[in-house]
Amino acid sequence: MGFENVVVVFVVGVPAIAGLLGIAWGVRRRQRVRRLARDGQRIVAVVDGHERVVQDEGRDKFRPVVRFHTREGLSVRTALDGSPHYETHPVETPVEIVYDPADPHHASAVGNPGDGGMMSIVVGVVFLAIAVGASFFV
Repeated sequence: MGFENVVVVFVVGVPAIAGLLGIAWGVRRRQRVRRLARDGQRIVAVVDGHERVVQDEGRDKFRPVVRFHTREGLSVRTALDGSPHYETHPVETPVEIVYDPADPHHASAVGNPGDGGMMSIVVGVVFLAIAVGASFFV
């Protein structure tokens, strides 16, 4: 394998693979968000705490951790899916959520699904475009 082939693999192959993985992850996330909105159970949960999400900017973000009982009587405590926020939610505050009956630990606040995977799809398309563009120059 010559040096040219190694360059092609890194300049074209790596961004192409990263792009395809980003698109696949985004599509999967988007399907999960849509399925949760369509088939999920709505219920009122109570904020029980916060999950810290460390950020590079030096400021932490938080996801609310809620507790609720499913319609089947199972007690669940989980962090909500979706985008984290700089502000924390007051503990013991009720929040309307939608959860997956098959996996109640996957829940999100009603009306706040985060980006729904769109950012991953966009970034994946950008990486794929870079790979295609680079293939013309290599």
